[in-house]
Amino acid sequence: MVQTHTYQEIKRQPETWRQTIGMALSRADEVKQTFAALQPEEVIFTGCGTSYYVSIAAAAAFQEKTGLPAWSVPASEVFLNPGSVFSKKRKTILVGCSRSGNTTEVVRAIEFARQNKLAHCFAITTRPSSQLADKADTVFHLSHVQENSVVMTGSFTNMLLAAQLLAGILPGDEAYLGELKRLPEIGEDVIARVEPLAKDIGKDRNFSHYIYLGMGAQFGLANEGMLKLKEMTQLFSETFNPLEFRHGPISVLDEKCRVILLSSQSIRPYERDVVADVRKFGANALVIGDRLEDFQCDIKIELNSGLTDLARGVLYLPFLQLLAYYRTLDLGLNPDRPRNLDKVVLLKN
Repeated sequence: MVQTHTYQEIKRQPETWRQTIGMALSRADEVKQTFAALQPEEVIFTGCGTSYYVSIAAAAAFQEKTGLPAWSVPASEVFLNPGSVFSKKRKTILVGCSRSGNTTEVVRAIEFARQNKLAHCFAITTRPSSQLADKADTVFHLSHVQENSVVMTGSFTNMLLAAQLLAGILPGDEAYLGELKRLPEIGEDVIARVEPLAKDIGKDRNFSHYIYLGMGAQFGLANEGMLKLKEMTQLFSETFNPLEFRHGPISVLDEKCRVILLSSQSIRPYERDVVADVRKFGANALVIGDRLEDFQCDIKIELNSGLTDLARGVLYLPFLQLLAYYRTLDLGLNPDRPRNLDKVVLLKN
């Protein structure tokens, strides 16, 4: 098997997580001082594509851990529809996520917010020398995460981890930070165990429709899993909140459909019922998470992390990424160069 850039970038993630943890913790005092001086009343996370899905997961974790209102919005909304994004009565921090730091919508969002004095602007990017880094007030540089593939893998998990660390640093949640510090070691074990499963499942040609389910922070992760499969394979894939899935979308289920649930232990009884419905209507049910012994499903991907729902977020991604990767190879496609995609989306002025 040719080891593509995508494969190498998936496999090296635990080591990059170690460096992200070190970077964020080294900035802890600075970040606390910034938030203490600003006294924000809300935090808005923004991005495009994969980076927007980072924002969905990050906002959920941030609000739960800090108690500050936090939400996510596509970057284009910030400068094209600002009245629906900003409240003039609230002090806001805008967190822009971008691998390249040059994605037009994210750069314009930060620029617009600063020029109109709507928010203090925080950036998370892998490119220190970028427009986003230049325009933001505060920057988390993830320069150790450089990707050659068009498809974003390690950049997603590292940007999310940086945001999670921020959510733990601000309230001084040492228990949560302690969990995040364990991710690299646990991640190495997870990748070693799930890769053979992802390879076998990826070669299964019985399914042409994939549905990803997740709630809260896991909804952002489910969207990213969906996007990886869609980008690399162009197969029909979509994402839903697991309980919302029953309200109409469940009508599409048949034997050609594989449903992938990113399980949260906090809502386990509800998830079991959804999975039972999925199987009742003839679809294949795959569940990934911790302590899955009480699920009646077709495939279980045990993470065995021992971490809380919010802390183990990035551990779901290697399996989802590898599943998409091996499905792509089986289709005879190049995972590094998906159809119709560029590494950076630039808009005309």
